[in-house]
Amino acid sequence: MNLEGMNKDELLEAGLDIHDISIHQQRIQECLAEKAETFLPIQDTCRLDNQGILPQRFLRHLSEESLDGFVAFVPAAGAASRYFQPLQELRKALSELDNTRIQEERQRLLAQDVLRWPLPPLLRSFLLKGSELSAAAAQALMGELDLPKALLPCSSQGPSFLLQKQAEHSRLAGLTAQVFIAPLGQSGRFAQELRESRDSETLPSVCLEQGAQLSTLRFLRNGQPYRDRQGALSLVPAGHGMLVKLFPDIHRQFPQAHSLLIRNIDNVNGWQPEILAASETFMRQHMTLLGAIQRIRRALHDDDIVEASRLARETLADFVSLKPAPLEAWFRELPEPWQPLWALLIRALHCPVVFAESQRASVGDSKALRKLYDRPVNSVGQVPNSGKDVGGTPVSIATREGLVSLCLELPHASPSDRQRYLEDPKLATHFNPVFVAAEIPRQAHAYDLAHCPFWILAQKNFHGDAVVYHETVLYEVLGNSITANVIFPEIPRLLFYPHKSLQDGCS
Repeated sequence: MNLEGMNKDELLEAGLDIHDISIHQQRIQECLAEKAETFLPIQDTCRLDNQGILPQRFLRHLSEESLDGFVAFVPAAGAASRYFQPLQELRKALSELDNTRIQEERQRLLAQDVLRWPLPPLLRSFLLKGSELSAAAAQALMGELDLPKALLPCSSQGPSFLLQKQAEHSRLAGLTAQVFIAPLGQSGRFAQELRESRDSETLPSVCLEQGAQLSTLRFLRNGQPYRDRQGALSLVPAGHGMLVKLFPDIHRQFPQAHSLLIRNIDNVNGWQPEILAASETFMRQHMTLLGAIQRIRRALHDDDIVEASRLARETLADFVSLKPAPLEAWFRELPEPWQPLWALLIRALHCPVVFAESQRASVGDSKALRKLYDRPVNSVGQVPNSGKDVGGTPVSIATREGLVSLCLELPHASPSDRQRYLEDPKLATHFNPVFVAAEIPRQAHAYDLAHCPFWILAQKNFHGDAVVYHETVLYEVLGNSITANVIFPEIPRLLFYPHKSLQDGCS
């Protein structure tokens, strides 16, 4: 494990993961030395017509067991700067305590019917009354504008986003607990608000923080760590892809749970019967598929290949839509009982053909199948594109492991690929709304960074210096066919109602 320009002791003292930092630095140095982009070459999009995306009801038979074993998982560590964009000029005036400009901004906002917007209480009171502000009052208003989005009202007459999510969870079958990811230092405030709500007795709640263990270092463009004037290393969040490092802790706290249900804090679904029914269908199909894969795993680890093959054949027959069988000779010539086991991985779970072939050539069929079936099972829901949506979408990308399926995020698409694929609604037929059922892995190494090659080189200006750092995206970590057994089922658009701006919450 090589570290340049730093030592293990200072990394440990900062609470950083030495293994991850070593990988971050090596990747950054190689990328900068080669002057390479981190764009991923798209070969095609996943769609219903090429079986890359599955229909809403993709299994013929669903488990009749009680829907259970899910933990709601809500990334809620983001501040509300984009959400509060219409109020940025007011905030600037508040920071300078310029009462003339503050009143001008107030009048401008009132002309936009600002009192219909979902506003925190002090800000609403000020906009309504308009009294001259003291330094302390201006500071209090800025404090509201700096709140995490989770603690802001989700509608003009509604609760906070945090309490809205708790209310949704309390009405959704299958959940055994809920976990919220709070900003650093805010978990206590999150927990207190949850305890004081009328739904507080429904589900056990845990608030975790996106702290040092989920961070990385800023690096200079020569690949050496950036240091401040006092010589200290500079920490920065490493992207919400690092949230997978919290999964083992969730497993320890809720050992009977099998999967996370991941949704964004600002996706305000509500609990109308059709919304609950669509959510529970998505969860039940995931639970059914996961149960089938778990039975195959047990048979493989017991060296009962015949039983594992029978189970794989049954599971294949239950899919209403499958990718075409590969044309490669090794696959076509597979004898029983190996054929159904490899077919399920490749045709249903997006395992790359080249990757599969290299694994079996390296360690043989039995060991390769055990390794590949042990990967987490993740259902990454996809919403139909209205024709105007541009966002992350499942695609096939060219890699050393062959064609890999990936729920691609926009920073990974080159300008030409974005125009050719992602901006064409005939090709980008669906997009990622963050509605994911992800198996909670039992192995701590399941999401080891070394096994997930998808990352973004973030480039920023920090205190006048050009810096870079390593960033990962949660839905690329969960939604790629190297790291996981992944599927992309369609979900109805009624499950996607995001509040990205203040005006979205008007009532």
